[in-house]
Amino acid sequence: MQVAPMQAALTAAYVFHTLFAGLWVGAVVITAWKVIPLARDGDASSELLGGVVSGVSTITRVGALVFLATGGHMAATVYGAEGLFAPPRGHVVLTMLALWVVMTGLVEVGGSKVRSALEQNKVRTAARDAGTFYNAAAVIGFVLLVLGGYLSV
Repeated sequence: MQVAPMQAALTAAYVFHTLFAGLWVGAVVITAWKVIPLARDGDASSELLGGVVSGVSTITRVGALVFLATGGHMAATVYGAEGLFAPPRGHVVLTMLALWVVMTGLVEVGGSKVRSALEQNKVRTAARDAGTFYNAAAVIGFVLLVLGGYLSV
């Protein structure tokens, strides 16, 4: 059985998009759920917190490129310009795009708060200042995965 090049590209886009979404959301959830509370309680070093936040920021920035390329390809191939404005699936895709931008912003602001506080070696302050941003990003990430599941059917 031969797969057409367009179908192979679309399948690859779905695979990379889904894998990277899982990696990104998972990293944000672990940071919000485990790392930030440890730092807030004084049980994490500045090196640990800084390293985790740096890693999540890297995943977020690389993810922006991956999501733009793969999501753009999927949207253009599956929906087209008109389909993105057609309910319900097109609206879900546009909602996901907006949530992706918000989540990216939350992770970037949270990371900035951590880096600023760690410059003064204030681990607990870093965690306290960034916790809300990472928690909100984790919730949005969960919603994004649910919406992605809806679209996969």
